[in-house]
Amino acid sequence: MFGVGPEELVLVLIVALLVLGPERLPRMARDVGRVVGELRRTSDEFRAEFLNADKYLEKPASAPAAVAPPAVPATTPSDPNESAFDREMREARERLAASREKPAT
Repeated sequence: MFGVGPEELVLVLIVALLVLGPERLPRMARDVGRVVGELRRTSDEFRAEFLNADKYLEKPASAPAAVAPPAVPATTPSDPNESAFDREMREARERLAASREKPAT
């Protein structure tokens, strides 16, 4: 965790307890937890928007309103050790490549 060992972490917590006191330390920890949670949610939303950006590319006016998503080729290798983020990135690249292969009418 950022190159901080358990000894350094305990030292930081003791200094925080001395500086903030036992009354304000839990409140500050709760506030820091809320901020970290907000940042995590914002990061997840941004990543989802980024991965789905190819869906919002300009479509031809003559295209039907409901277009089925392109089929994923059966030859796509799926690594069992692949993380969810890596899988989403691979699927987004495949969708983008499939949309580029379709001839514009």
